[in-house]
Formats: sequence, structure tokens, C-alpha cells
Amino acid sequence: MNNMTFTDEKKNADFQGADVESAAAADTVHTVDDMDIDPYAAVEGKEGDHIEYRTMGWLQAGALITAETIALGILSFPSVFHRLGMFGGVFTTVALAVLSWQTGYVLVQFKMNHPGVMNFADAGRVIAGKWGGWILGGGLILKTTLIAGSHELSGAIALKSISSNVICSIAWAAIIGVLGFILSVPRTFEKVSYISFLSVGAILTSCFITLVAAGVQDPSVLVSPGEEPIRWHAFENHGLDGTIGAFTNIIFAYGGHVAIFSFCSEMRNPKDFKKSLALVQTLSTIAYVIVGAVGYRYMGQYAPSPALSGTSKPVHITAYAIALISIIISGVVPAYVGGKWLYMTMFRGTKTLTSRGLRAWLYWAGIMATIWIIGFIIAELIPFFSQLLSIISSILTVWFTYGLSGVLWLYDNNPKAKKPWTMGGYFSSVKKAFLTLLSIFVIIMSTVIMVLGIYSAVKGIIDGYAQGDYSHPFACAT
Repeated sequence: MNNMTFTDEKKNADFQGADVESAAAADTVHTVDDMDIDPYAAVEGKEGDHIEYRTMGWLQAGALITAETIALGILSFPSVFHRLGMFGGVFTTVALAVLSWQTGYVLVQFKMNHPGVMNFADAGRVIAGKWGGWILGGGLILKTTLIAGSHELSGAIALKSISSNVICSIAWAAIIGVLGFILSVPRTFEKVSYISFLSVGAILTSCFITLVAAGVQDPSVLVSPGEEPIRWHAFENHGLDGTIGAFTNIIFAYGGHVAIFSFCSEMRNPKDFKKSLALVQTLSTIAYVIVGAVGYRYMGQYAPSPALSGTSKPVHITAYAIALISIIISGVVPAYVGGKWLYMTMFRGTKTLTSRGLRAWLYWAGIMATIWIIGFIIAELIPFFSQLLSIISSILTVWFTYGLSGVLWLYDNNPKAKKPWTMGGYFSSVKKAFLTLLSIFVIIMSTVIMVLGIYSAVKGIIDGYAQGDYSHPFACAT
């Protein structure tokens, strides 16, 4: 691919105003390897046949990433705090929040420097050429498909609880998949942003109901006769498996970074996403600490994952019914991200990219249907909620949220000097030296967490089957 270095003049240009006059007559208007041109700006359809994607403000984008972030992950926090202890849980949650805020800021800066980057696959092409794009693109579609599957699995758990297991859990998962597909048919994030506020409100309301109920209910709801009473500690030690599993659950909860490039690409002013980032990091951290700490205080060692199951049946039926709104809506956003990468890969540089024609809609619908179907299959192959979150976090989320931002920062700040400690190098100032070391740290951290997290999750799955939770994949729990 072409050399991706660029002048300061290009960096500061308003990439939404890319010159497209010479391309008006042709279907293919620019090469797919051009990362200095916003592909939406470079394609103009006929009047009435053109979808304008770049319509969101920072509040709409903030609602989207908040709905993507404060979703399934929050349901595991009481269990996370049980494995880390009260102090360990609060400290780890806040520390990873601060770190993810910084890595998110790096991603926004990278987008501003490379206007044509619409997703992590494009970022991979910038730093490592064609193969880098395909590797990160593969990881992107795998992550979004796995998350779609996890939402189908969670929806099945919720519907089983609400309906008192009247039908097979496989059927419930399929129903959630169909609903997710229907909500995925619109092609712009702006349409989804309107229901994102509802998603966040629903999941927080269900958590509030659960916490209040846990605080006032009789301990016998969780404690069987002869078992030890509910307790909590500032520190807990559940071995390597438990600690790493808890760590990856927190990482999953901050996993909305995979969509940052996509969200920025559909904003009127992508630089404003920094405000969206501040919104989601503040709200999510407060919510996670409250749900984790209060849930662990009143459920103790019996805190389940998802936490909504830790109350009496009438209460958790109500909580699940409300949370179901968020489970469905928040699963649409990551599916969108994967679908948009496939659609962009197929039609970048052509007018089909922004066409309102029937063929374009059929292509889009086919892509989204495929993602939800494959997600359904995966959900039934790995029917363990907590371990499924750990697998996603260990293999993919930790890199998209933390590790890759370090790689991208090092790329964009590549020193011109031959010796990195001279002027222009990675250590030319105290600030640059700190950011260099921080970038190296997140890369190393991601590598370690990936290896240990996979080990912990796989062991958890093996133990689950050995305990008879599910006798085989596609087991029909009723």
C-alpha cells in the first residue's frame, strides 16, 4: 500500500470536505488503499439515492457507546468483586477505566490523523499493509459475532427466567437473534442512537431493582440450610483462575472501544467524540463500582453471574424483563460494527456504499443475517455466560481496548531521528517518554492477559461440563 505519512497540513484538514468532483461520474471513485480520504465523502450518489452517514453529534455518539459499554458486562460485577474483594474490585475497576479513557483518546487521535480509517481493519492496513488489515478485520468480525452470540445467550437466560422455562432455551436464543436482526436493518448509527438511551436506562433500572432487593431480602434466598452466612472481604484470593477471570470480565465491560472508529466516521465532527468518551467513561465507572460493591455487600460469596439471578423469583423475573430491552438493543451495536466492516470491504470506493437502492439493502440485510446466525451457533456451542465473556475479553477485547492503541500510538509517533532518545524520538520530552512507556505497557499487559485469560476460560468451560451444567453443545435447557 502507499506510504501513509502525511504533512501537518493534511492532519489539520477537514476530511469531510474531501474533493470528489472528479469522481462524480464513475462508480469506483477512489482506490481502497487511500486512507487519507473519508470514503463517505468520496462517494456521491444520485439525488435521492444517497444515504448521508455523517449525521451524529457527540451526544448521540455518546449514547451509542454508553449503550455498548453499560450492557452485559455490568451484570457480572458483583461476582467480579467477590473474586477480587471489595477494595480489589473498586481499585481494578477504576484503574482500568482510567487506562481505557487514555487508550480511547489515542484511537480518536489516530482517526483524525487518518481520515480514511473507518474501523480497526483500516487501522491495520495503515500500520501493516494488506495483511494487517485482514488480520484485524478478521478479529473485528469474530469479536462482533461472538458478542452477538453472547447477547442471544443472555436473552435466552432472561426469557427462560421470565417464562418459567416453558420452551427450550435454544428457541429463546433464536428469538433474540431474530429481534436483533430486525433492529439491525437500518444502515446508519444515527437510527440506533435513538434507542440507545432506552437501552442504558433499562439495564440500570434492572440493576437498581436487583440491588434494592438484595439489600432487603431474607438471606435464605441465597443461603441454603447448613451453608455459611453471606460475607464480604476487602480482599479475596480465588487463585489464578478466579482472579484472571474477574480481570477479563472488567475488560469486557470497557470493550466499547472496538466501535470508536465506526462511531467517529458517522459524526458531523469526529473530533467531538472526545466528549462522548468522557461521558461513557464517567457514567460506566460510577455504575460498575456501585453495582459491584453493593451487589457484593449483600450477596457476598453467593453473587451469581449474571447478578439478576441473585434475588427471589418475582424480583428477578421483573429485573430480567426490563434488562431484556438492553440485552437486545446493546447487541445490535457491535453487530453493526462487524457488518459495516464487511459492507465497507465489499463496496468501498463504489456508489453502492451509500446507495438507497434495493440491491444495497439486500446486501446489508444478508450480511447482518449471517452475523446473527453464526452468533446463535456460537452461543449454543459455549453455553456458559461468564466464560463466554472471558473468551471474548481474552482473545479480542483486551487488544481492541488496550493493546492496539499502544501499537497505533507508537506508529503515529514514530521518531524521525535515528536514535530514539534524541530530539524527535520517543523520549524527546517527559510527556512523550511517559506515553511511550504507557504504550509499551498496554501491549505487554494485553499479551499476558490474553494467554492467562484463555487458560482460565477454557478451564471454566471444562469444569462446567464436568459438573453437568450442560451435557453437550446445543443442550436444550427448559
